[in-house]
Amino acid sequence: MSYKLLGEGLLIHSGRFNELPGIEAIVFDIDGTLVDVTRSYYFTIKLTTCILLDKLYGLRCKLGSDVDGVIKSLKMLGGFNNDWNTAATIIQAIFLHADHITKREQALGIIDIANYLTNIVEGESSPEYVKKSIEWLGETIQANFGKHLKIEDLESLMDQEAEKRGRIEALRELRNSLGPLTSYGSGLLTTLFEEVYLGEEGTRGKYGADPKYVRWQGAILNEELLIKEETLKELNELVPKGLAIVTGRGEWEAKKALEPLLHYFKLEPSVFIGDKVRGPEKPDPAGLIKCAKAMGAERVLYVGDSAEDLILVKRARERGLDAMFAGVLTNEHSFNFFIENGAEVIMEDVNDLPRALKREESLWRPF
Repeated sequence: MSYKLLGEGLLIHSGRFNELPGIEAIVFDIDGTLVDVTRSYYFTIKLTTCILLDKLYGLRCKLGSDVDGVIKSLKMLGGFNNDWNTAATIIQAIFLHADHITKREQALGIIDIANYLTNIVEGESSPEYVKKSIEWLGETIQANFGKHLKIEDLESLMDQEAEKRGRIEALRELRNSLGPLTSYGSGLLTTLFEEVYLGEEGTRGKYGADPKYVRWQGAILNEELLIKEETLKELNELVPKGLAIVTGRGEWEAKKALEPLLHYFKLEPSVFIGDKVRGPEKPDPAGLIKCAKAMGAERVLYVGDSAEDLILVKRARERGLDAMFAGVLTNEHSFNFFIENGAEVIMEDVNDLPRALKREESLWRPF
């Protein structure tokens, strides 16, 4: 499998090089592609984990950048588009490795977020059992790269570990305490997670409800745009059917993150999977197929940063859509995955995408 290196930081699949001008529409993922979520969703995963382990079991954790590495690894399994599942997985891994566990029988009540902000640290997680649990989870994930795993698959592996440690019943009790991972209000984890991420204003705006546990501004305000306005202007000039979005987010938080740039996207054909309680999640291709049809586009380019984004495109092709994939490199594992699975475009920066479509041959050399 060969690629053309089109200047710095941009690879194009040689076999699809001449097909790029035929792209009629570009559809974007949001998280990690258009928006930097390391200080919003990653932060929320870690903060929710710290709060629940403390409130439910008195386990005080400090979570560091090694957890970010695990989150990125989970994104390369193809079945962790939903961050509720990511948080639940990390909580269970730490619980399994705790020295002692004692269930607390108390209601959460209003949580003072300020008491937990210092639990999010630079460097390695602590205490030692937390560090070891993160290492174990990372090794377990990496041993399964190349497989399409969901939370149920990792929970099966954790059940095996729990049996060895005599904690299988306690682990099942923990899962029951976290509640269903289906929607805001469905369980403890989903409710707390959404309120930490959205904050008071966001919870009211998205769900029309006062927060049950949290009184603060929300991690969503920490998000920063990765895509530049001039990039979107140029892309709209390069493709005849325009730009749209297919994302695991809900529409409210998608619009909040992209507010200054929303007018560059066609929102009517866009798909916001997070608003569908029981709808198909990525990598199910239904959203992309629906979006392409609504745009009247026969050949589309989907831009994302994770395994499920590429798998989504492959499955869309199996169902008859002429789709290509452009992968943004956001972690150390994505490059090899994209190469091995034949991504049409691989780029270090989403703002390099116009260069890929223009294909300036004077810049390319074999890779």
